[in-house]
Amino acid sequence: MLLYLIGLRSGFEKELPRCVAVLMVMLMPFQLGVVVAQEAELSDHFSMVLQPPATGLAIEESEVDQIVEFFHKAERAIESKNIDALMSLYSERYTNLRNGDKKFAEKIWNRIFASFDDISSRHSMQLISYDQTSGQAITECSGLLVGTPKGTDSPTSIDRWDAQRHILVKDGDWKLFGNAGKAAERYGEESGEMHPLF
Repeated sequence: MLLYLIGLRSGFEKELPRCVAVLMVMLMPFQLGVVVAQEAELSDHFSMVLQPPATGLAIEESEVDQIVEFFHKAERAIESKNIDALMSLYSERYTNLRNGDKKFAEKIWNRIFASFDDISSRHSMQLISYDQTSGQAITECSGLLVGTPKGTDSPTSIDRWDAQRHILVKDGDWKLFGNAGKAAERYGEESGEMHPLF
């Protein structure tokens, strides 16, 4: 809405129908039982489909919105290669499948940012666990991190994961605590068994 008001002051009154349409899409949380989580400020290459929470899972809509916003913040940091913003989303107690800590994850992200341009992600996930008392939520996600290797013009898969469980903890805001599930494959990694990202 603020962008719309700025637009009006700048003489862009003719953009009103477009602004209203974008606002309506952003406010429409459900499409055929699936939450489609996208924001105008994210690239067209980003996508996140959030399936309805697991059957019997009791969670308020505002909490789901905060979890979605966690992934949006991560995407904004990834697309802008803002390592400080991205690492602020990791818990200080973060550990990945192979016991890599937050510093290890930061090293991987710095290597990715130095090696690729036009980085974006795609997620299809479902909230499968939520415990308000302990402040923990778990999403099961299949996804893809894509980028264009520097010096080329062909995008490639940097990282991909299937049925990966992203464990989040509530530490003021949601933070990435760790992950569990199947091993993932990453561009340029011979072992293909570590997944320190999401």
